[in-house]
Amino acid sequence: MISVLKNLTIEDRIVLHRLVVGIIFGAAVFAASFFVPPLTLSPLAWSTSVLVYYVTVVHIVVKYKPTSRFQTYLRGLATFYGAWLLTAIVLYEVAGHLGVRR
Repeated sequence: MISVLKNLTIEDRIVLHRLVVGIIFGAAVFAASFFVPPLTLSPLAWSTSVLVYYVTVVHIVVKYKPTSRFQTYLRGLATFYGAWLLTAIVLYEVAGHLGVRR
């Protein structure tokens, strides 16, 4: 597994990093749905996602030292947002089918 990760290009590593962060953030949004009302959770999740994405930008600049702004800011943008949205939606639906949610 580690040898596979070493063979990835910088763009693949950036996308993989943002995928993992997106899944973790989606799980956190789902967990927050148990404690925060939906009308409060939606703006909170979207505004926090911008901050989390900015943290990934800083982390990627420090760790991978990308050569272009495209790699820094845009590579993996859809992956991050798609991952957290799909993770939160899937967990919400699974919890509903299991009877955890109303």
